[in-house]
Amino acid sequence: MLKIDLKSFEQAPDNWSEVFDYREDLNALKPQLEEFARFNKIIVIGNGGSITSFDSYTAALRPQKPSATVWTMEPDYINKIKSSFAKDDTLVIAISKSGNTLGLLEALFAFEGYDVLVVTNPESGTLSQVAKTKGYRIIPHPPIGGRFSGGTSSAFVPSFLTGLNVEKIQQGLSDGYNLKNEAYSLAKYYFDLENQGYNEVYLPIYSESLKGFQNMIIQLMHESVCKSGKGQTFYAALSPEAQHHTNQRFLGGRINVIGTFFVVNQPNENIKLSLSEETKNLEYKGKTLEVINDLELQTGLKAEYLGTKKDADEKNIPNVTIEIDKINEQSVGELLAFWHLVAFYSAILRDVDPFDQPAVERSKDIALEEIISLK
Repeated sequence: MLKIDLKSFEQAPDNWSEVFDYREDLNALKPQLEEFARFNKIIVIGNGGSITSFDSYTAALRPQKPSATVWTMEPDYINKIKSSFAKDDTLVIAISKSGNTLGLLEALFAFEGYDVLVVTNPESGTLSQVAKTKGYRIIPHPPIGGRFSGGTSSAFVPSFLTGLNVEKIQQGLSDGYNLKNEAYSLAKYYFDLENQGYNEVYLPIYSESLKGFQNMIIQLMHESVCKSGKGQTFYAALSPEAQHHTNQRFLGGRINVIGTFFVVNQPNENIKLSLSEETKNLEYKGKTLEVINDLELQTGLKAEYLGTKKDADEKNIPNVTIEIDKINEQSVGELLAFWHLVAFYSAILRDVDPFDQPAVERSKDIALEEIISLK
């Protein structure tokens, strides 16, 4: 189970959403995907929540098949993907709850000639019309917004087809949705500090395996919470690399940032350093490299995290640590569901709707007008 080092936890309010009670029927989903198991590579086309959960899973876990996500119609990027994913052994999966994301349709049409599977509302939306016209199989997308759809066909279809253990991920999600008090307490911690002028949240992530969570959390918090002039700015960076750039902002810039450290306690396989005799005695900051002889790299990583955290503590910069015992399917699912709840309770605390995104929709309308004028 993940741990959060808040001093105390509060009782979550009764507010709840049936979104978090949804459980994909995996026994019904699997047979629909059998005919697509022959493909050796997967391309997933989508935007926002349609791909962030899948990206979180594949970055953290070890899929059996290579995959790529396409979130843009940038021609150089699409041509790069096409050069590595040949038509004869690649399946393209287009995912959109509404089916009315123009950028997704543009990217999809750029993969003309590829085999395509669609996850969308089969009853409405342009993507559904395209699928029926082209004869593409449609897997129904449940009526759950993309950024909260990590436990639905939206994320599970490509996860199955890349060889991930979806059953274990689903169990982790169920465990994560039980962390109501922990999620509410973190949301309240952010909320109370926002009222004191802390309007930014920095996420240093001390695990390359969790890099997919950067976009997922940022999207969740911004689209769910930042409305009616309320909400904080979230930004993330992989650490300890971020200590060479964003630490300067976090520790030396304006005091309006809350730190939220992500650390993994146990690597799946550790590495122990063994220095040669000639290198042990080389000087380093008044000591010698003997200090890292016989060092396990996980210990070195923990020291980097503690160095930043203790520096923040000395400067009275508010911070919290989220600890994950070990990266596996259950812990990744649990972490995803936990952040769903943090976003939900953060919106409830600010009296905004956690499930809409009005500013995003307006920009899409303007983009369509611009295409007409530019073409």
